[in-house]
Amino acid sequence: MFSNKLFNLVIISMTYFFFSQSSLAIEPEALAKKVLCHTCLAKIYVAQGKMPEAITEYQELLKLSPNDASAHFDLGNVYARSNKPDLAAAQFKLAAKLKPTIPEYQVGLGNALLYSKNFDGAVEAYTKACSLGGKYQAQLQTAQQYQAQQKLLEKYKARVQIKKEESDE
Repeated sequence: MFSNKLFNLVIISMTYFFFSQSSLAIEPEALAKKVLCHTCLAKIYVAQGKMPEAITEYQELLKLSPNDASAHFDLGNVYARSNKPDLAAAQFKLAAKLKPTIPEYQVGLGNALLYSKNFDGAVEAYTKACSLGGKYQAQLQTAQQYQAQQKLLEKYKARVQIKKEESDE
């Protein structure tokens, strides 16, 4: 009985804290300070190599400022350093969508997709980066080579399968 009351008290307290701290209740100056605080903490954690803490800070930052392309890009880099390429790609994609004229955001996406072996997506991202004036021809060529090798491997596997089926008959 006591633990239920304590649990309810904690939930009520947390709910009050959440709503009193929500971005809707924060004045613009206070919001800017919170954004700056989370940004600084995230960068400090990255510098210290504390990636889980950095991820948490970037997530909190993005709750306050969800359209911050550079925060999405930075979180993507932290995910990439944490060996989470799919999460990194999602953040890079958001950054590129929010600021489509920044080639580095496309390159981040291309790198994450290349690491995930999504060579078609990587070629597309690197091509966009190059079209935006970025000097990323080497990355584009590497992705194109992997893409070509993947297609050759798929053809080879298809031929092997056909030969196997023919020999089973």
